[in-house]
Amino acid sequence: MQTIQKRMKTLICIPSQRAASLAAAIVLTVSSAMVAPAQTADDELTAQQIVTKTRETFAALTSYSDSGSTEYQMAAQHLKLTFNTRLQRPNLYRIDWTQTGGLKGVVWSQGDGDYLQVDPGSPASPTALATLSASGLGNETGPRKVKDMREALVKAAGMSYTAASLIPEIFFNHQYVDIYAYPVIVGKYPVKKEKDDSIGSAACYVLSAEQDLSKAGKPGTVATTLWIGKQDFLIHQSRVRYVEQVDDSAATSDQALNDAIKKSLEMQHQPVTPEAIEAMRPQMREIMKQVQRTLQAGFKSGLVTTVTHQNITVNRNFPASVFVP
Repeated sequence: MQTIQKRMKTLICIPSQRAASLAAAIVLTVSSAMVAPAQTADDELTAQQIVTKTRETFAALTSYSDSGSTEYQMAAQHLKLTFNTRLQRPNLYRIDWTQTGGLKGVVWSQGDGDYLQVDPGSPASPTALATLSASGLGNETGPRKVKDMREALVKAAGMSYTAASLIPEIFFNHQYVDIYAYPVIVGKYPVKKEKDDSIGSAACYVLSAEQDLSKAGKPGTVATTLWIGKQDFLIHQSRVRYVEQVDDSAATSDQALNDAIKKSLEMQHQPVTPEAIEAMRPQMREIMKQVQRTLQAGFKSGLVTTVTHQNITVNRNFPASVFVP
């Protein structure tokens, strides 16, 4: 009797085990069928669809933060800086950066005004002084209030090697100064899909676009490349290569030379007198010749700016104190 019962249990268990196995197989098959099309759909996104998704993703964010680095290469000159970004709607922001040459800067607003602060370092390096001069700023280290966000980001763009332009402009949906990568994101230029790549641990779509500068009256091109995360549709890296044919015979005017001398004397807190200007003229003329040669070589070989974004965090509720240096 016990033997019969054991056989009955065995007969009952076998179909049950088979049923369980069959059920598991069905679940796996259904799950795979549900996942596979989504992955295939993402892989088949066109370049324009990826750009659109990126715009929509940034538009839906309540806040954004990152840290990163910018590398700027012009001929044999290779410069680098690090930066941190904090953005929150409706109008809170803080972007700070530190150049290799020692210049530090920050732009910010906690909702009660827009501010810019720049420190050329002590002693100030020639690179820092040249950057400040090109930005039309002196070497005062205190915070200065500016008209609005646009003015703050425009003044900060060059000093931060564009770290203070692209991401804030996309987040707030306003073009202030970035005329190369931002227009690609908002669909003003045709984009094409390149081979996928990774930035750190983030798998990325790679998109490229090229602009013909001759349409703007300049012989040359601008090539923009964007690395956009497959999972988050955020920008993990951007690269802009600017190539322009320049006139080798162009000479520095006397007015430009005098202006550069005056600016240099002011930044060094020295009296701007006719004697001081005349004494500095030979040195400044040689400096400007060297700068001009560097620029000409750089424009011909290509000015390359690569911005990499790391430690990206979104939709975190930051207190207003985070946006004050």
